[in-house]
Parts: sequence; C-alpha cells; structure tokens
Amino acid sequence: MKEIIPSKKVFFTQRLLTKLADEGRISLDKNILTLLSKDKPSFTLEPAYRLTATADGGPDPYDLVGRISLETEIRALKAEIYLNSVIIKETAYHADPGFLGEKKEVMDKMTDTELLGRFLLDET
Repeated sequence: MKEIIPSKKVFFTQRLLTKLADEGRISLDKNILTLLSKDKPSFTLEPAYRLTATADGGPDPYDLVGRISLETEIRALKAEIYLNSVIIKETAYHADPGFLGEKKEVMDKMTDTELLGRFLLDET
C-alpha cells in the first residue's frame, strides 16, 4: 500500500490555463506555472486528466470517474488518449485535460532522499 505524502496539489484544466494566459495572469517556464498575483505562487506541472464519466453512462470498471490521474498513470493502463477522451480496453471516458500542479515550495523543501522516495512510491 502506498504511503500518503501530504502536499499542496491543484488541478488546472487546460481551458482555465488558456483563459489565464490570454488574460496575462500566469507565467509559464517549461513545467513551472507562476500565478501573477500578489504572492506569485509557483507550481510544478504534470499532464493529468480529470475523468468525469463513462462515455456510455455505464459502469466504471476501473473506478476512475471523479478522479484526477496523471497521464503517466493512465498510459500505464495501456489507455488511448485523444482530446477529451480516454479509452481503456472496452471502456471510454469523458475527460477534462489539464495539469496537476504541486506548489513549488513543497518540492523545494524536500531533501533528495524524500524526492527519491516519493518518486519510487509513485512508480509502484
């Protein structure tokens, strides 16, 4: 069983990021997003999807509806991803594409050992 490591994570939909970029309210440098607000919080981004429903309204054999999953986790299930859809074997899902952002100060405060441990836990 995976250990739960507390962190400050936020899911940013692609639609929201596009709107904020058009309004000049964010800065993006590689995978670091900075909100151009008073305190300028920064987030390390990873591609992710929020799975909202099965396409046919049927059962969810993978218990993914309502969850946010990293793209790497979805691909590990041998899923196909296309625009707003994720297909795993015979089940198609509606999905909101976006990014899971972890507040950068959390990552900066972790030791190399903690970062490696977190990586290894996420890979199992």
